[in-house]
Amino acid sequence: MSPEAKRLKIFGIVALIAGCACVVAGIILAVLGVDITDLFVVVASVVSLLVGARGARVANVPSNAPKLMGPSAGATVATGALCAGDVAFANGQVVPIVVGVITFVLALLVTIATSAVKRNVEKV
Repeated sequence: MSPEAKRLKIFGIVALIAGCACVVAGIILAVLGVDITDLFVVVASVVSLLVGARGARVANVPSNAPKLMGPSAGATVATGALCAGDVAFANGQVVPIVVGVITFVLALLVTIATSAVKRNVEKV
């Protein structure tokens, strides 16, 4: 396994685990008091979880990295938009913003690692 594929695997697994934890955090936030930011947190966490799972699977077969590039970039844009929504509607709450930033950064890391694997595959 190439170093780029290993990095993608690690980032994918971290995004998967953190996505699960963030979904739980979003559900707890929703139970404590339903707000639009809670919905943003849950959706961003699910997107991060899915892109992490897909990234971890693609790392096993690096030739599939070009197929992941589009969905991964879309997930990064979606989590970025949801994070911006958290910032806009948080009304002084810190937890939704932190969770949103975590999901955005993880989706971005998976996208960057996917791009590196894609370049490595296309170079060969």
